[in-house]
Amino acid sequence: MKNLGDYFKKEKLRKPLIIPNLSLLPRIMYGVNSGGRSSNVKNLWIPAFAGMAFLEVVLRFGLILFLSFLLFAFDSYAGSIREVSRNIERVQSVVPPFQFAVIGDSRDGEKVYTRLLEKILERKPDFIIHLGDMIAKPDEKEWRLFFDLSRPITVPFFPVAGNHDVGMTSRGEEMYRKQFLLPEGKAYYSFRAGGGFFIILDSEKGKGRISDEQWQWLREILGSSNHAFKLVFLHRPLFLPADSFKRGGGMDKYPSDRDQLHQLFLKAKMNAVFAGDDHRYDRREKEGILYIISGGGGAPLHPFKERGGYFHYVWVSVQADRIEGEVVDVEGEVRDRFVIK
Repeated sequence: MKNLGDYFKKEKLRKPLIIPNLSLLPRIMYGVNSGGRSSNVKNLWIPAFAGMAFLEVVLRFGLILFLSFLLFAFDSYAGSIREVSRNIERVQSVVPPFQFAVIGDSRDGEKVYTRLLEKILERKPDFIIHLGDMIAKPDEKEWRLFFDLSRPITVPFFPVAGNHDVGMTSRGEEMYRKQFLLPEGKAYYSFRAGGGFFIILDSEKGKGRISDEQWQWLREILGSSNHAFKLVFLHRPLFLPADSFKRGGGMDKYPSDRDQLHQLFLKAKMNAVFAGDDHRYDRREKEGILYIISGGGGAPLHPFKERGGYFHYVWVSVQADRIEGEVVDVEGEVRDRFVIK
């Protein structure tokens, strides 16, 4: 009780609450005439705390704008590789000599893909082509991870649809088309760079064969092409090594359609065809056309190293009179070289 009494005594000794003189606060006067007199004068008292509240609103609004700017800035990196149509315009001004990188099948191999991407970007390519299977399955979370890993890419990026990217349903195909701003919203398209013609094909719409609509489009663009060189990029290979686990699952799933496609390439004087899907590196020539498999971007490898089973990317250098290529593994060692004249 004594302590309680002391408490109340201390409370009485405390200074009384001071109420500010409102007449000293800012005042707004309405109805002031030119002579300085006021008619029907009204005072609008602004409490002191109103200024603090206003300051808080300003700070919060500024913070929101700043965070929005950061989100836009970070997303712009992923946005640049999504905007395929814009990237097509960006590479039209490229002239020889120029370089580009090819990588394929990076799904389920984040660490390897990141290391290969670092090595590619150190060499400053003019653009990058991914041969498909960027993700393990059609899922928004998978796509976010891929774009996050690909943030360092600021050069034009051209995707090829892979079987893991689109899956087995129309939902996966629709999701793929939403990830990239594609010409006319289609997974097959073409672009020109440095006097060459680059053709991206969709081997997944027909699950191993070229769809009728795409066939017609391909015949038309090849019939009117007179470029210095022509290169094709698709996911499923036309011709596979004898020890490949993918035999019967590539474009060889439909042999007659595959052979018809090869004949079209011959007629158009195609220089080279790049494909992925088989997790290895392989190079072979068929009737003057160079067929390259580059599926070592991070996905689990299939064959032994001696048979091309190593992580890698392909570096292509386009000169005025020839195309030079080298296959570089994850350690930076050159594993193979080729020349296209």
